[in-house]
Amino acid sequence: MKELHRIIRDSSKDIYTKLDELVNDFWEWSKSQKHEYEWETEYDNWTTIHTIFSELIETTGPSYWSQKTIHNLLYIIAKDHECEILINNLCESPKSFLFLAQEGLFHSDLDVRWQLAHYLIKISEHYSEAEEVILKFADDRDEYVRRRAMLALGYIKSQYAEEKAIIAWNTNLEYQRIAALEVLYQIKSKKLEHYLKLALNSEFEYVRSNAERIINDLI
Repeated sequence: MKELHRIIRDSSKDIYTKLDELVNDFWEWSKSQKHEYEWETEYDNWTTIHTIFSELIETTGPSYWSQKTIHNLLYIIAKDHECEILINNLCESPKSFLFLAQEGLFHSDLDVRWQLAHYLIKISEHYSEAEEVILKFADDRDEYVRRRAMLALGYIKSQYAEEKAIIAWNTNLEYQRIAALEVLYQIKSKKLEHYLKLALNSEFEYVRSNAERIINDLI
């Protein structure tokens, strides 16, 4: 802990070097951990990471970032997926957020991809590019990322939300169908009634129960 506080105070090191050292410390610590549920939250020095991350985002921009810095930012956002503090901080710098979202489209860790897809809703009102990036996440290779992106499209009332919801329904995957119903409900789709009828006869219990919930909300 003392060593990491020293990193913050050391004026001889630039902000990028400080981030490098903090990410490396987390990486070394992670190798000794069992990667079970919420294991990342056991790390002792998240407050230090939050401080350096915020300073970097607030005082620099993508034109100054090396590939190593970009990798570090995406890596540590992924590891903060239980608390989502870093991604929330990133929302305060929309242009940097959009840049990292594009860079994160093919990142190996789904825990950064779904966060980027979801939190783009926070800047979508003023940055139309956000919808374009969410659409790309909606075609992600991972089911959970696709689902979060589709829900984000519904939240911002995207013109593409209905299309993506129907595609999701046709996968015949339980959670895709649950999300599809929610999106159709959120955008007040004319096709909602049809899919609610299908959902009430679904083989999946949670699809049926979510259809019943939506119907009750509509009454």
